[in-house]
Amino acid sequence: MRNLVYFLLALTIIGCGNSDGPVISPNKPLVFDTDEVQDSTISDTAVVNSAFDTADASGWKRIRQFEVKDRLLAYGEEHKETRFKITTTYGDIKVKLYNSTPLHRANMILMIKQGLFNNTRFYRITQNFIIQAGFTDGPGAYERMRTIGQYKVPTEVNANKRPHVRGAFAMAGADLYPGKTRKKDSNPFTFYIVDGAIQTETSLKGIEDTYGITISESNKKKYMDKGGAPHLDDQYTVCGEVYSGMNIVKKISKVKTNSSDHPEERIYLTIDLIEN
Repeated sequence: MRNLVYFLLALTIIGCGNSDGPVISPNKPLVFDTDEVQDSTISDTAVVNSAFDTADASGWKRIRQFEVKDRLLAYGEEHKETRFKITTTYGDIKVKLYNSTPLHRANMILMIKQGLFNNTRFYRITQNFIIQAGFTDGPGAYERMRTIGQYKVPTEVNANKRPHVRGAFAMAGADLYPGKTRKKDSNPFTFYIVDGAIQTETSLKGIEDTYGITISESNKKKYMDKGGAPHLDDQYTVCGEVYSGMNIVKKISKVKTNSSDHPEERIYLTIDLIEN
């Protein structure tokens, strides 16, 4: 039962996969750390008092949940990069991260420098909605993830200032409790890019009524001009935007998928930092 709960934690609103996709395998469920320094109720499959608590050869010591804010802020102070390039077989996508989401910016830079996303692939694609990629359960990937830290990134949601307009770069959610309202913290290993359709006044009114949200007038204009996914606002942290390569995003969004939105072809990617 405990493993089932931990496995559910690995699922995200836009982060499920099949047995051939980049998901955490059932025998190695993604276990997020707790807020406590010690928790004797967590089994040895969790991260407390594990070998991953010790510094590795480079001096890195994994991030624990109780220290995640301080560690990410400190990392962000040392690593000021904000731009990176996603290289795919369809072309390059360039993204700029926001300094107004310092925890998510630092987290993304950390993951890139650790090489976690290299040779992973886009595993959920929905035309006129999103393309999603991130952590893949390849050889050694799980151990690398544990070495970095099995934490959740605290939410930095600000729907008014950072809406889910077309080209938005965001991190997927970390929690999924069936029947319960999910928290808004982010999974540090999974990201998506919005390729949302152009909205109309009627469609925006329908979204407000369906999801019980209020979209600001300025954001309504953005959604009617650029398109996007307004129903994701106030749920997931938008931490950047595509500034080059939306034509590549569109090409990827059009690939053939199965009924679960998994692309039938494997679209691999690597990510490299760009000097600011």
